[in-house]
Amino acid sequence: MTLSDQFHSLPTLLKVRQVADFTGTHERTVRRWIRDGRLGAVEHPSGLRVPRRALWRFLGLDLALSA
Repeated sequence: MTLSDQFHSLPTLLKVRQVADFTGTHERTVRRWIRDGRLGAVEHPSGLRVPRRALWRFLGLDLALSA
């Protein structure tokens, strides 16, 4: 599976748990990244959501998609 395929297989808005699973970290770590402003997130009626584009930028993979 290519990087582009992985990106497009993710939901547009990810739950904190999904980000934690994808990055191999704990939910508290993801929430800390959001709180510190390192990872963008939006308020959703059922909790915080991370746009997949924000996750890709955070991981430094945004440029890989445009190449």
